[in-house]
Amino acid sequence: MPAGPNWFHEVKYDGYRIIGRKEDDEITLFSRSGLDWTVRFPAIAKALLTFSAGSALLDGEIAFVLPSGITDFKSLQEHIDSPHGSIRYFIFDLLSLDGKDWRKKPLKERRAKLAALMATKGVSNFLVYADHVEGSGQEFFAQACAAGLEGIVSKRADRPYQSGRGKDWLKIKCTRGAEFVIGGYSRSEVRGKPFSSLLLGTFDGGKLVYAGKVGTGFDADDFKNLSRKFKPLERATSAFVEVPAAERKDAVWLEPKLVCQVAYTEWTRDGRLRHPSYQGLREDKPAREVHRDQTEDEEVSMAKTSAKASGEPVFDGITLTNPDRVFFPDIGLTKLDLARYYETVAPFMLPYVVRRPISLVRCPEGYESECFFQRHAMKGMSNTIKEIPISGGESKKKYLYIDGAPGLFGLAQIGVLEIHDWGVSLDHIDAPDRIVFDLDPDEGLDLATLKAAAIEVRDFLTDLGLQSFLKSTGGKGLHVVAPITPKLGWAEVKPFAKAIADALVAARPDRYTANPLKKTREGKIFVDYLRNQRGGSAIVNFSTRAKKGAPVACPLRWDELKGMKIAAPYTARTLPARLKALKRDPWDGFFSTRQSITVKARKALGLG
Repeated sequence: MPAGPNWFHEVKYDGYRIIGRKEDDEITLFSRSGLDWTVRFPAIAKALLTFSAGSALLDGEIAFVLPSGITDFKSLQEHIDSPHGSIRYFIFDLLSLDGKDWRKKPLKERRAKLAALMATKGVSNFLVYADHVEGSGQEFFAQACAAGLEGIVSKRADRPYQSGRGKDWLKIKCTRGAEFVIGGYSRSEVRGKPFSSLLLGTFDGGKLVYAGKVGTGFDADDFKNLSRKFKPLERATSAFVEVPAAERKDAVWLEPKLVCQVAYTEWTRDGRLRHPSYQGLREDKPAREVHRDQTEDEEVSMAKTSAKASGEPVFDGITLTNPDRVFFPDIGLTKLDLARYYETVAPFMLPYVVRRPISLVRCPEGYESECFFQRHAMKGMSNTIKEIPISGGESKKKYLYIDGAPGLFGLAQIGVLEIHDWGVSLDHIDAPDRIVFDLDPDEGLDLATLKAAAIEVRDFLTDLGLQSFLKSTGGKGLHVVAPITPKLGWAEVKPFAKAIADALVAARPDRYTANPLKKTREGKIFVDYLRNQRGGSAIVNFSTRAKKGAPVACPLRWDELKGMKIAAPYTARTLPARLKALKRDPWDGFFSTRQSITVKARKALGLG
C-alpha cells in the first residue's frame, strides 16, 4: 500500500470511465476508447451544463448508486441510455479549463481547483466531486472494504496527468474482477434457457487464450440480450488457441468481439478463473485490448498484506472485522472459523444458494445472544449481498441473494448463522424448482420413528412419479426434497404439497399431523408443507444452524439413513472431513432430474 503525504487515496467506483467535455452549451461524453457516449447518459450530459466554467475537460466515472451508497455496475448496465435518478458522474480530475491545459500541473493543484469549481452554487447534484484522503492509505483501504466498496485508487499527488497505465495510479481492489472476451458459449439443457455458460478468454499478442467459463450472475434480460447479440457472431471453429476437450462439448463458437465484466475469487494454477460471476457487457473497450492484467495479482496481494497488517483476514475480497468474535461459545467457534468453514464447503454449497432469494438468521454476537430474522438489506452490508425486487407480496422492499463465494463471506462478516432459500431461482422467480417436506418431530420422539417417516414420504412420492432426496436439517428434523422443472407457480405447487401432507395424515393419524399448532403435535411428526409457498423458505444445504455445537444442514444418501445415530450428524467442525472422504455426491443427479407434477399424480390425490 503506497504510504506518505505524496499519495492521494480515492474510492474505486464500479462504473464506466468517462471523459466529459464542456464547450459553452455543447456537452460531449467520451468512453475510454474514444466513443461518443453522450446519448447514453442523458442526465449527466444535461447536468454538465451546470459546471461552473465556460469550457472544461474532466475525467471521472459514471456509476449507478444503490440506496446503500455503493456503486453497482450491473444496475448501471440495466439503466444505461436512461435518465435514471441514481446515475452519477464522479469527477476526479481536471484536464483543461477555459482553454488552458492543466494536464502538466501536479494532481494536487488540479484537485484543488476542481474542488473549488464543484463547490460553486448551482452545480447539479448529478455531478459529484470524488473526494480523497491524503496518506493513511492502509486505514482508508480497510474502511473501504468494510463498507463493501470495490476498492480504492491511490495516486501520486505531485505528478502530472497520465491517460494510460502507469505507476502513478494504483488500483487496489477489495474484490477481484476483470474484463474478458466472449469466445463462445455452452448450450443449455434447460428448455427456454439459451446457454448455460460463457467461454471466456484474453488476448496475448494476437492469440485468444482460454480463461475458463462463467455460468452464474445472469438474469432474464441478460439471457435475452446476449442471445440476440450472439446470433450474428456464430462461427464454425474456435477462436481460442486451445480449449479443454470437456469444454468443447456442446460449445457454440463466436467471433471474439464482445467483452464482459466478470467477478472472480482467484486464478487457478492452470490459468482458469475460480468462482466467476457475470457482471455485464463492457461496451467501452475493444476486444483486442483485453489482456490478462499481470499487475492484478500484485495489487490483490498488496491488499491482503495491508489487511493482515491491521490484523483482519481477507476472504475473496471481504475483510473480516473482529475475526476472533465467538459465534458458538460451547465449542469456541469464531467468525474466522465460520469463514474458513464456508471457504471449504463453497464448491459444494454454491450450486444450492447462488442466484436464489434468501432469508437470513443473524446473530452478530453469537447464537446465545440476540438473533433476528432478515429478508431485506440493511446499512453496512457488503455489496456481495445483492438485492432484487420480487412482486406479489405485501412488502415493496427488495429481497436478498448472492451470486458467488464472496457473498458467503459477506454473510459471515455480518454474523449470519443460518441461510434459508425460497425454493426458486432468480431465472424463474415465480416457479419453484423443488418441493420440500420438512418432517418436524415432537420433542422426545424417537429417531427410529423419524427415519421410518422419511422412508414413507420418499415411497409416497415415488408412487406419484417423483424422485426425492434426503437432507439432515441440522436440527431435530429431516427434509425430503423433490426437484421439479420450474413450470408451475405457487398456486399449483402449494395445494399439491398440502394434499400429500393430508394423505399422509389420513393414512397414519397416529404418526403425522399437518396442523402447525403446537398442541396438535404431541407424539407426532409435523409434515410442514408450508415451505412450498411464496416467501416460505428452507435451510440451504451446508448452512450452519444457530444452535449448540454449530450443526449444519447436510445432503445425505438414502442408504445413510439406517446408520444415523442422531438427526443432525454433522457440524461445522466435522463436515469438512466428510466432504473430503466422499467418493460421490450424495445428491448426485439432483440438478439433472427432470420431473413435474403430472395429471396422474394430481388425480391420485383427488385434485382433479
